Amino acid sequence: MSSPCDNGVGDLMPRPASALGDRLARLTREGELYEKLPGDRVRCFACGHRCVIPPGFDGVCRVRFNEGGELRVPWGYVGGVQVDPVEKKPFFHVLPGARAFSFGMLGCDFHCGYCFTGDTVVLTDHGAETLADLFSSSPSVELRSDAEVASPADRRVLSGTGVLRGLKHVFRHPYRGSLIRIRPHHLPAIRCTPDHRVYATTSAGEPPALVRASDLTRGHLLAIPRAVAAAGSPVIDVAELLRDVRFTYRVRWDLSADQRELIASATAAGTSSREIGRVLGKHASYVRHVRSKIAHGLGTNERLATGPIVRDGYVRFPGEHGPGTPAKLSLDQDLAELLGYYCAEGCITSSRKRPNSHTINFSFSHLERAQVDRVKHLLRACLGLRGRVVLRRTTLAVAVTKASAALLFKRLAGGRSTSKRVPACVASAPLEIVRAFLDAYVDGDGHRYPSGKVGATTVSRLLAHGVAALALRAGCVPSLYETPMPREGVILGRRVRRAPAQYTVVWYEQPIARRRVTTTQEHYLLPIRAIDREHHDGDVYNMEVEEEHSYLAGFFAVANCQNFLTSQALRDPDVKAAPQEISPREIATLAKEYGARIVTSTYNEPLITSEWGMAVFREAMAAGLVCSYVSNGNATPEVLDYIQPYVSLYKVDLKSFRDKHYRELGGTLERVLWTIRELHARGFWLEIVTLVIPGFNDSDEELREIAAFLVSVSPDIPWHVTAFHKDYKMTDPDNTSVATLLRAAEIGSAAGLRFVYAGNIPGRVGRWENTYCPGCSALLVERVGYRIVQNRLVSGACPDCGRAIPGFWDVPA
Repeated sequence: MSSPCDNGVGDLMPRPASALGDRLARLTREGELYEKLPGDRVRCFACGHRCVIPPGFDGVCRVRFNEGGELRVPWGYVGGVQVDPVEKKPFFHVLPGARAFSFGMLGCDFHCGYCFTGDTVVLTDHGAETLADLFSSSPSVELRSDAEVASPADRRVLSGTGVLRGLKHVFRHPYRGSLIRIRPHHLPAIRCTPDHRVYATTSAGEPPALVRASDLTRGHLLAIPRAVAAAGSPVIDVAELLRDVRFTYRVRWDLSADQRELIASATAAGTSSREIGRVLGKHASYVRHVRSKIAHGLGTNERLATGPIVRDGYVRFPGEHGPGTPAKLSLDQDLAELLGYYCAEGCITSSRKRPNSHTINFSFSHLERAQVDRVKHLLRACLGLRGRVVLRRTTLAVAVTKASAALLFKRLAGGRSTSKRVPACVASAPLEIVRAFLDAYVDGDGHRYPSGKVGATTVSRLLAHGVAALALRAGCVPSLYETPMPREGVILGRRVRRAPAQYTVVWYEQPIARRRVTTTQEHYLLPIRAIDREHHDGDVYNMEVEEEHSYLAGFFAVANCQNFLTSQALRDPDVKAAPQEISPREIATLAKEYGARIVTSTYNEPLITSEWGMAVFREAMAAGLVCSYVSNGNATPEVLDYIQPYVSLYKVDLKSFRDKHYRELGGTLERVLWTIRELHARGFWLEIVTLVIPGFNDSDEELREIAAFLVSVSPDIPWHVTAFHKDYKMTDPDNTSVATLLRAAEIGSAAGLRFVYAGNIPGRVGRWENTYCPGCSALLVERVGYRIVQNRLVSGACPDCGRAIPGFWDVPA
């Protein structure tokens, strides 16, 4: 028995410090699948990595770790459970129609790093937002094995095709290592881990496909979708936007803080107001007033203002003259224009002396009288407000003091120049609204050139990205440049502090030939100016997006999180991965209660939690249940020896027949092939699954090689060729067509495999969902997807010719 493994230390990481890490460290026992080495190191035998782990470090799986020379392994919890037909595993030659009770832990022995830095800008229905901001603004964050998973509320992001899709999760986890910095022409660089996949092509005649960042060259073109969706509401719910607005204001006192403290302590001691007033030189009635304020918690220098009042269709704040601001506003072109002027030239000021006093200011040059008059008209038309013109030494301003309106503009678009952003309502509005906003923004703080070039500058990074996104919506390819600025400058003889960077957005309203942009029917393709690497030691982020599983990072289409990736969560998004403490007997009892006949360790890689799995399986076998593994096949002789007394069924994902693809995941093809041969030789009931992915493993040559290998092990091994599609939890370029899947099944059958099945396209693959007798071709088990239509087997044999059909057919119910 040969074993082509012993990979040494591998990708080890120090134990992460976190509340979840502490909890998971407590939910461990000493493992059995390891040996002790000199220097308190240990060698783990649970998977083909055979990690040599120093004290204080994790293995590649992140859940088996060395504590003081002892290997600690997961014990006493599950990350999730599920009850499914056994056909979903998929096992087609095992107890047709039986229920399988699946449990999963945390961790994986393959690794796929698909992440960006937190400052990466993504485009959402709320405008341009960074990954870090999306994570921090989420109402709930769940701790997973080495990551945190945030679940944003009601947020959609632009996918790689320019369609708004639901955002399910944002992941954050620590990363130390190399980042790829991709610097395209016209747009800012994006930084990601080497394994992250980016949509790119080398020719305008070839559609963009996913390419690992580390494989990109200067010959690649990055893809930006041309069609960008609009799905915003034409109504702004002002009352809802301002519902939770609170702010503090300073209170002027005739008494110092020490004097107020004296009043409080003297009051507590029973001293009268008259006596206290005599000491302070104040009238007794004033002392009584101060005592009352202190008693009601109002004796501080700052107070929290009360929230808004909604009445008669208007919103206003206490102390603000009625009626206020309409509780709902229609986002028409006039209001979009006003918001454009605000983003270009507006700011909000407030008085620290007067609560609820907030002023909207629009500042123009002395020569921009037309803009001043236009803003006054828009304020009157949109909000019913009279703006006053204020002549200052360097500006001509329009100002209006109205707390509800000012706080609305601040909530929609930011209050300071460095925090400005395109309002969410504009970011996803129809095109005429977008153009009205852009025209006003450029009129206020930009320039139009005779050539059709349009340019504008800002000190807000998010506003620059938001304006660039609107230009893209308007059918123009934007350029965005960042220029570092000195911290101080001189304006009209005055020394001022400056923002650290200035951002310039440029686009052409008429296409010009000399720009480095290639336009196809579906994409703008931008060449890469440079690619380099840099070291990163900190958090990285990723997202899981519904349906297409792609998003725009810095405007470019990229793959989203695949299988929770380095977050080490469960692969099935319907199974919650928060650890739930439970005993082996409780799992077996639950399985029986749910009518299961099979217990399966799955979702994560079961090999790395084998000690716990066998504890569960001992109880399951005692309860008359059959035990199975759903695995990636990265096994060792030691772990197969360990599990063989308990595991009857074993499904292996054979992802590819190219070693390069396995090495990208941190494994080897030979290790998986060895595992398949060894499982069959040891008598496990074995079924193989290959997810057929266009452009990845769907060539005739590779499919023939897989089929030939399986035939060499045994022609009776069931081979499931399953279709990739974009609601499966992996992300790749194209859906697998029915024709491709049928071709794969035909290749397997022609190679001599007796049982080939095509899956993931129920009802469309004809005979390839069913089991037929290889002797007389009689229909034995008829299926539609995971549903058994009829089962004609008799004691595991064909009822027509009596031929025994390989499988695991009969056990006591």
